[in-house]
Amino acid sequence: MTISSDTLANNQTIYTAISFAPVQGFIEKSRKLRDLFGASQILSYLSAKIVRRAESMATVISPVLSEDSSSADLIQGMPNRILIEGKFSYNDAKSALTEGWNEIIYSCRGWIEEHHDLSNLFTFSEENWGRAWTKWKINAWEVFWGEGDTIEQAMLALETNKLRRDWIVPNWNGESSSLSGADGIAYPNMDSKDNVGYRYNPGREREEIQKFYNQLAEALENTKQKEDPKFLDPSEWLSIPELIKRLVTHHQVAQRIDKQQSLYAKSFRELLRIKDQEQGEQGGYWTGWFMGDGDQVGKYLKGLQTAEEVQDFSRKLRKWGKKFHDDFNEKLKLGRVVYAGGDDFLGVMYGTPDQPQRTGEDVIKFLVNLGKGWEAGELGVSLSVGFVWAGHSVPQRDVLQHCREAEKRAKNLNRNRVTIRILFNNGQFIDWTTPWQYVEWLNDYRDRNGKTGKDANWSHVYSDLAQLRARHAIPPKTAQKTDDAVALALLGLYFGKDELGEDKKRELSRNRKEITGSEGTQSVIEWIDGMIKVGWQLCSNS
Repeated sequence: MTISSDTLANNQTIYTAISFAPVQGFIEKSRKLRDLFGASQILSYLSAKIVRRAESMATVISPVLSEDSSSADLIQGMPNRILIEGKFSYNDAKSALTEGWNEIIYSCRGWIEEHHDLSNLFTFSEENWGRAWTKWKINAWEVFWGEGDTIEQAMLALETNKLRRDWIVPNWNGESSSLSGADGIAYPNMDSKDNVGYRYNPGREREEIQKFYNQLAEALENTKQKEDPKFLDPSEWLSIPELIKRLVTHHQVAQRIDKQQSLYAKSFRELLRIKDQEQGEQGGYWTGWFMGDGDQVGKYLKGLQTAEEVQDFSRKLRKWGKKFHDDFNEKLKLGRVVYAGGDDFLGVMYGTPDQPQRTGEDVIKFLVNLGKGWEAGELGVSLSVGFVWAGHSVPQRDVLQHCREAEKRAKNLNRNRVTIRILFNNGQFIDWTTPWQYVEWLNDYRDRNGKTGKDANWSHVYSDLAQLRARHAIPPKTAQKTDDAVALALLGLYFGKDELGEDKKRELSRNRKEITGSEGTQSVIEWIDGMIKVGWQLCSNS
């Protein structure tokens, strides 16, 4: 550890806290899983750059590194909040992040300009093309920095400095990106003076854009590795940041940035959604998409007093993330965790060639184990997750948006819970938000004939609910006066008692605010309604 002379003279430890932005917006403006993966890896790569620089000047408290501080350990799932013991200036942090971002910018831009399929057809001038890349190189990120005599003071200074925003978003001319609507489409003449004022010809511009993306798609296709999918559809017109997120996952670009190709993403094609058309099968398979993160992690970190406490939390968090990633992908083979950046993660549950369709039982078991596994990690913070069970023809972009909405709903209803959303092919959906321990209640369903588990007929409770709703025995949302007695009786009739022998209807009635997020009777009715409808979709055998 290297401490400045001022620190030694005062015989006092200085702490430095660092973060940068935008993070959520950078991830959310992603149209495909590949882009989400690329965005997550870029954020981790930039964090790793700051950590590497800090290691040479001070002691990194959080994130905790492996004993050998390998590059893979640094880049995979690296959080963007960094705590350092010792002097590490704002300029040091800014310089490290800029170095990493410049490597990414130069690699993506260089690959396009140097690829013979593109350079033979297009002129990439600095005025019409390079100037826009320079804007994104300079203005894409804002670094936040705080320093103090204690960890608490450093974290407080960091939060205070976040209020002093000086971040600039590059402006654009002409057509917008087909996703964000706020950034210019990247193509060789994107900044041409011919696209301004009376000289602007939208028809000519569209032809130029389409020609470029046809050729770019072909260049990516010609250079992909065997297991890679189609990288780009010519109809996708991307802005510079969108294009960067896509390109960094290509093996040639990833190797330019990092010899270990840590940003490279192999095929996502094993995500089975469409049935084999060659075999005459129609339709597709349902898949489960989940997005979640720890609740109020920043607030929790500000309450930690010592470096040892922060390191312990960081160690537990990264250990949980790695175990969750490895277990889900390799051990249990449930699907694929796209990224697991500490407390923040996204994944997809899908079938295998032997079992192409995952079952509702698989979903419930996964969610129960997810909640218990997080609790067993003793991380000190709760977990909120949005889980979307999606039909095969729902566009990937829409599924991801529903994941975000479901996670947000879980957080808005007092956190420490999961929102299970059933998303149909027509865009309609139903959902149920519940604390983790009550997901298991779905396994306790017993039909009128006393059958449980796979043999239970969920149509019994579903039809009863529909009839009671139709007769207003269970009041609608618009009713001026509501009574949850009938809904609670329906719950008790079909779901019985918990493992301690207590009626579930009594537990729900007594702990209604903790379970539903509100003291009102209508919240109880909607919770039971959501539970039955989601359960019927996941567990029904009829």
